[in-house]
Amino acid sequence: MRLTAPQLPALPGATLLDATDVTIHGRLYRPRSLSLRSGDRLVVTGPNGSGKSSLLAALAGQVEPSTGRVHRSRAARIGLLAQESPPASRRRALDVYDAAVGRLVSAGRLAVGDVVPLGALGLLTSRDARRPVSELSVGQQRRLDLAVLLAGRPHVVLLDEPTNHLSITLVDELTDALGSSPAAVVVATHDRQLLRDTAGWPRLQL
Repeated sequence: MRLTAPQLPALPGATLLDATDVTIHGRLYRPRSLSLRSGDRLVVTGPNGSGKSSLLAALAGQVEPSTGRVHRSRAARIGLLAQESPPASRRRALDVYDAAVGRLVSAGRLAVGDVVPLGALGLLTSRDARRPVSELSVGQQRRLDLAVLLAGRPHVVLLDEPTNHLSITLVDELTDALGSSPAAVVVATHDRQLLRDTAGWPRLQL
């Protein structure tokens, strides 16, 4: 299996995401600000408990800041690969993937012509795609999460500790694919190898 990431889009000239003086009670204490345009790269780093996951969740709209604000372009699709997979269901992995993509199409957020079949991404074998998610390994569930993220063709990719439960080879493939992507990419990590691989990216230290 080898990752074949779809082409991710750009919105030239637009500010995709803008965060100003964001804090989150009990999680992110010092105000943080950032602004992202297409093609931007950012590594959010710091020790465990410093608020990396909380900041990414706020950027994705899953958590409301206690202070400050986050503005997201209405035209931009923002995708978050959370640090842990959602609770595993008895639904087949393929059905979970198709349902997630179908919701984007129905909402007008993704064109039918931009839909990528799960098998084309090189993340799960056809056999594993037809198994219930609850029967997949943690690593396979994480691969399904990544497939759903990439299928949404996000303009902004938020990766929270992507080395958790993913093989080193796949992380390398993902880093290579996103390194040349026109999408904006934010990686939250304290993994030494990933920090070396993204040494040329701007840093936000928490």
